[in-house]
Amino acid sequence: MVEKDPQLSALEIGELDMFVDSIEPSRIDSIGNQVWIDWHIRLQKLNQQAVLEATSMQEELTKETLISSGKLPILVQEAICIQVWRYKVYPQVLKLEPAPSCTFGIYMVLYHEAACVGLLETVLYHEDGARCLSDVIVDLLGYAVEQLTALLALLNNGYLKPQSPKELECETAPEELERRQRDLQFDISMRCITIVRYIAEHMEGAGVGASIATGLYKTNDVPSILAHLLQEEPWRRTTEAGELQTFNFGRWAKPSNDEQLQMHRSEVQLWLCLRQLLLEPRLAHQYPIDECRRTAFCRLQARLTENMLDQVPPLGDLKQFLCRLSVGDYSNKDGRSNVKNAPGCTLIEVVPQIKDSYMRQVHKRTKTLAKQQLRLFDMDGSDDSRKMAKQLLDSYTSDAALAMDGGGAKCAKCGEAASKKCSRCKTEWYCGRECQVQQWPKHKELCDQFAKLCM
Repeated sequence: MVEKDPQLSALEIGELDMFVDSIEPSRIDSIGNQVWIDWHIRLQKLNQQAVLEATSMQEELTKETLISSGKLPILVQEAICIQVWRYKVYPQVLKLEPAPSCTFGIYMVLYHEAACVGLLETVLYHEDGARCLSDVIVDLLGYAVEQLTALLALLNNGYLKPQSPKELECETAPEELERRQRDLQFDISMRCITIVRYIAEHMEGAGVGASIATGLYKTNDVPSILAHLLQEEPWRRTTEAGELQTFNFGRWAKPSNDEQLQMHRSEVQLWLCLRQLLLEPRLAHQYPIDECRRTAFCRLQARLTENMLDQVPPLGDLKQFLCRLSVGDYSNKDGRSNVKNAPGCTLIEVVPQIKDSYMRQVHKRTKTLAKQQLRLFDMDGSDDSRKMAKQLLDSYTSDAALAMDGGGAKCAKCGEAASKKCSRCKTEWYCGRECQVQQWPKHKELCDQFAKLCM
């Protein structure tokens, strides 16, 4: 990864406190109005700033400000708000306008969820972030596990099979929007792998460890989901030409020789999360390992090679556990799971509430909301709509946004370092003319929209 410029910032002086203080929970019926769009732009900048601080070894002021102001629970609410919108309102929007002439506004809403999840992924690395979430962490766990389930559904539906240039060229506007929605779902789901790992590691610090453990082991069987994902290897795919690609920073690209020798970051997160769950003291009391689970876990043993253990030494403990499991010994030899030290029973369980609250907001109103928001998404060419579109595009394509993307601009076709930008929409980068020509069938629809909005 290219080293980030420590002087680069997504925020002007004074904006951090102002942006964080202004964070308030959204209502689904406010999505798409001017106040919501202003919040969406602020969220983009906060996300970009948090990533820049975390990856350039700066003082993490964004994380500290979000935690000290108690605003992290609102980010969880925002992610779940858009999730409910996707489930309930988005299908009605497509029914009312099956072939939208401009998909930019709809895509903006879908991207809002990804920005919330990205910011949560960055901040929850620290235990004080989990403590700040308090009871809401149970809602976040439920949300994140749903995204892992959605990831498995994508894989089962052939998501890892890339579309051919001919298929992309024949794509209609609704098909293009659906493809972009699947891409965002995949990105969100991959980020939720990390979020589930952080929740598992910080369950005691959050203060609702028993409820989190119930969600991880009994309600959702997260260890089995992780084992399945490790078998599927969703971070890698092969093109029609037989070229290996890996998923990094929201895009697929050919890995360098050095990257091929290293474990992928998503693979590391999956292994560390599984290690945390299988070596957790609560395991023996909340998660009986039957023959089906035992077979699934033991199948992973051969994947833990010496090279992987050299790169991530803590996985050695997991390797030992799987070895004992393979010969029928389900106990934990280091004494961490004995009855004396085991946590007691859950008398009061904290249950998720945020999703139900948003579901009540849309109950019997989905069609009305869809009609209302379609009018807001309509870019009519007025000065106000052009100004709004320019603000949005600037937030998506700023220097800070490029720095988040692996350290700089990347070619939209091959993923290599890029120095040339599309002259019409100025949102997509290329390493040369050849890649730009090959990418054009895929980029044309969005390029036309952006060019019209900003002319």
